[in-house]
Amino acid sequence: MKTKLAILTRNFSKIGGGAESLAVSLATAMLEECDITVISQGFDQSPTLFKHIQVPRLALRTRWINQLWFSWYTKRITRQGFDIVHSYENLTHGQVQTVSVKTVHASLQQRRMSALRIALSPRLLAYLWLEKKRLCSAGHHSVFVSQFVHDETLAILPNIPASSVVPPGVDIPLREFSSQEKSAARDALGLQAGIMTVGFVGHDFKKKGLGTLLKAAALLDFDLQIMVIGKPAQASQYSDLVAALGPGKSCRFMGVLSDMPSAYAAMDCLAHPTTQDVFPMVLLEAMAKHVPVITTAEPYNNMASLLQDRSDAVLLPSPDDVTGMAAALGQVHRDPDFRKKLATQGFAFAQQYSWDVAKAKYYQVYRSVTNRPPGQCPPESAVPV
Repeated sequence: MKTKLAILTRNFSKIGGGAESLAVSLATAMLEECDITVISQGFDQSPTLFKHIQVPRLALRTRWINQLWFSWYTKRITRQGFDIVHSYENLTHGQVQTVSVKTVHASLQQRRMSALRIALSPRLLAYLWLEKKRLCSAGHHSVFVSQFVHDETLAILPNIPASSVVPPGVDIPLREFSSQEKSAARDALGLQAGIMTVGFVGHDFKKKGLGTLLKAAALLDFDLQIMVIGKPAQASQYSDLVAALGPGKSCRFMGVLSDMPSAYAAMDCLAHPTTQDVFPMVLLEAMAKHVPVITTAEPYNNMASLLQDRSDAVLLPSPDDVTGMAAALGQVHRDPDFRKKLATQGFAFAQQYSWDVAKAKYYQVYRSVTNRPPGQCPPESAVPV
C-alpha cells in the first residue's frame, strides 16, 4: 500500500522559483511509492499524476494575511486521511517541514531589528509566530536544504525538536548536449548562433545580480548575448544598462520558460552573482547540463562552501565585483580548456545530488516521524540505495 502523502505549498509549480521547483521535483520522484495530494493555491502540474485540493485565494492581497489564512485552511483539511503531511511553507502544522530559505528569525537578527519595531508590526509578528510554531512544535521534523541554514537556525532557535540536512536533487542527463542540439535550442529561442551566450535565471533581478552582469558585459571586447529568464516585471529598471552594452552585445528578457533544458542547451555559461542564496537549484541544474557557472562566494551563496573556486565554478568575492565578472566571462570565452574544466568538474559536483539520494533521505525522515518499523512508510525495499 502506498504512503498517503499531503504536500502543502502555496504554489506547486516548476517555474515558480527554487522552493516551488523543489517541491514539484521531489514529489515527482516519490510518485512510485506515495499517493500524493497537493494542497495549494497555485497548481500547474498534471492532475493525472497528483491529486489536488485548491485553497481559495483571499480578495485581500496582503501576503502575511494570506499566509495565516493558508495555515488555518490547510490545518483543517489535513487533520485526518494522511500518513505524512509535508509542508514547504511557514505553517503551524505538518510532521515534516522543508526549510529552503533563511529564516525570518535569522534575517531580523542580522538586520538588528529592534524589539519595539517588531512589536509594532503585525506582519513581522505573524511571520515570527508561524515560524516558531513550524520549527519548534513537538512532533515536527525540520529538513534544511543546507548545513549553513541548519546551523544558523539552531543557534537562534535551539529548541527545535528534530532536524536533518537534505540538499535538493537534480536530474542527471545521460550525455552532454551536442553542437546540433545547442544550435537548435538557440534557433528555437530566437538567439544568434555564432556568439557567446550567457544565461541568467531568477525572478528577482536585483537580488540575483543582473546589474553586475550587465555592467561586466559592457567592459568586454567581444560580441555576446545575455538571455534573462524570469518574470519580466523588473526589466524596465535595467533599460539604461542594456542600452550601455555597446555594439555587438544584446540582452533579451525571455520571461518565464517551461522548457529549461532547452534554455541550458543554449547557454555557453550561467552567470549568477547572487546577493543571497541558500542552495540555488539553478546552479545544480546548469552544472548537470555541463554549463560552466560563475557565481558568488560565501556569505552571499551558501552552496559556495562546497565548491572549489575555478574548478567546480568561478566564485566571485562579492556580488558587486564587476571587474571579476568581466574577467571570468572573458576567460570562459577565450580559454576552451578552462571552459571544459568548469563544465566537467561542475557536472561531477552535480552528480552527488540526484533525486534518488534526496528521496531516500526524506523517506528516512518520514519513517522517523510516523514511528513505524522499518519496512513501512514507504517500504524500505522501495528506497534507492
